[in-house]
Amino acid sequence: MKPTVTLLALALVVGLVTAAFAGGNHGECKTDAAHATKAKLAAKGWLGIDTEKDEATGAYRVTQVAAGSPAEQAGFREGDVLVAFNGIPVKDKERIKAAKASIGVGSQITYTVARSGAEQQLSATLAPVPEQVLAQWIAEEEKAAQVASAN
Repeated sequence: MKPTVTLLALALVVGLVTAAFAGGNHGECKTDAAHATKAKLAAKGWLGIDTEKDEATGAYRVTQVAAGSPAEQAGFREGDVLVAFNGIPVKDKERIKAAKASIGVGSQITYTVARSGAEQQLSATLAPVPEQVLAQWIAEEEKAAQVASAN
């Protein structure tokens, strides 16, 4: 009976030591990943509009323009419908995604918007992302990651 107890005790010690070494740096990995995500999002730059997709038409309508933002300075208004980004139709999601991947803080962008039955172009220079907005973006990224991992 004594050899069985000794073997069990040895197995327990080996298991605990292995678990301690295996789990030692997971906090650092999560912290590094969080810093990388924050840096990636911060580099995108900030315009200062919120939009909502009209499910019936597929159009994106400006629902809010942040006070003091590049969008406000460029003349964006609530209710503007986004037609094109840097000349690319907003409905062309793949080209828009590719175009947005190459811009960041300090980049000049131009949106074509529809307002009161007429189209006009609004140009702005992307600003650094405010900390509050960055925190919101990070929370949205984390939520999306959780949903993706649950599926």
